[in-house]
Parts: sequence; structure tokens; C-alpha cells
Amino acid sequence: MISETVQIEVKTVLFNPEFLNKNSWLVILHANRIPPHVGLLINGNYNSLTIKGHELNVNPEALLKIISQKKIESIFIRIKHHPVFSLDYQLEILQETIKKFEQVKQFHATCLTPIKLFFEEFYAINFIEEELFYDFMKRLQSNSYLENASSLNFELTKNTLELSFYSSEQLNEKIITERLPYYKD
Repeated sequence: MISETVQIEVKTVLFNPEFLNKNSWLVILHANRIPPHVGLLINGNYNSLTIKGHELNVNPEALLKIISQKKIESIFIRIKHHPVFSLDYQLEILQETIKKFEQVKQFHATCLTPIKLFFEEFYAINFIEEELFYDFMKRLQSNSYLENASSLNFELTKNTLELSFYSSEQLNEKIITERLPYYKD
């Protein structure tokens, strides 16, 4: 359960899986965990950086099946449409950015790292390496880049996104713990 939270104002709407096939979506998986996992879904193509490596070209149906089977608390946030660059080009750059990192690794890269670089490239949101997810989301919201949010297995308060508060130490401890079964760092 969430103990301390950060509230971010965003219009909430009912979830419709068909919406995920178009536009850009910030996907928050395990929304109540510290930290949650974050990926981007662009034009029906989900991508993220994980402990195991690159997660590329996942279609929404497969993502939703896993979310449903494992009852993963998930939030989908529609990102404001970019006025110049096509979604295909944005997807290409996102995937190239993810591939620059081998996997999530403490003091090196988190799942948020390639997403922050994506937003720096396309939305002029300065990359702040030590910035945590909830502060990054506040900046996206203050620049009006978050259009609306919906959820699965997670209850959104009307027009409010409630995110867990955590420290950099908690983030790195979690990465170390999650990596142990796969890697000996």
C-alpha cells in the first residue's frame, strides 16, 4: 500500500484498450510499487528498459494479457501529440535510445532513463539524471504534456494521479534486489 504519495493533476477517463493502438502513452506498471516500472507505448508498440534488458515491439494485446493474468496495477497516460515528428519516427528514436543501455542497473540506468531522454529529444524537457519518476511527472504535467489517464487493476482518483514517494536510495536498493536472481554485480 502507498504510504507517502505525490499527487499530479491529470484528466481521468475510462479505460478503452482500443485507444492504445494509436498515439503515445506513458505506461506505469506495478503502480503501487516503489518504484513502479515505466515504458512507452507508441502507435500500438510498447517498449521499455528492464532488469533483463530491452523490451521492444510488444503489442498492446500481449501487454494487456500479462496485466490481466498477473493483475498488475497499471496506469496509461496519453501524451500530447507532437506537432512535427511522426509517431513512427518517435518510435524509431525511442528504440534506438533504449538500445543504448544494456539493462536497468543501479547507478547507471533505470527504466525511466530512456524515457527522460525521449522527452528531452521531442518535448524539450531537460534531462536531469538524478530526477525520480514523480518529479519527472510533475514537470510533464506543468508543461501540459499529459492529456489524460486511465487504469487497470488500479483506482485513479478523479482527475488525480497518485504516485508513491520514494528516495534515490530506495530506488537503487530495489534495483540491486531485483537484479540478484539474474546478475552478480
